[in-house]
Amino acid sequence: MRESFIAHSYVFYHWSSRKNGSKTNLIIKGAAGEKCSVWFETDPQAELHPAQRFEEKRYAFYYYQWQFDHILDMLRNEKPITVEFNDDEGFNNSRIGTGDEPVGEGEES
Repeated sequence: MRESFIAHSYVFYHWSSRKNGSKTNLIIKGAAGEKCSVWFETDPQAELHPAQRFEEKRYAFYYYQWQFDHILDMLRNEKPITVEFNDDEGFNNSRIGTGDEPVGEGEES
């Protein structure tokens, strides 16, 4: 199954008082009600969960905490951003990425 949407907005949280597991998450939203919860694992040795589709237009992706700044920077400075869930043929190749970008464009001011 392959589904994707263009990111329209996002929110992020840094949770307090959690002893184990993810303490940071992003929720990326699409214009047609899509939502992708992005969870960040604090243990760099832990195996990440595969991306999941919970129901129509609802996804969860998992990354390491060290990847948070890279993803947040992309959400703040690039467009368009596409969220793609892809588990075709048993390969989980889900991702968050930019569209075609002109070379040398630089960050927006």
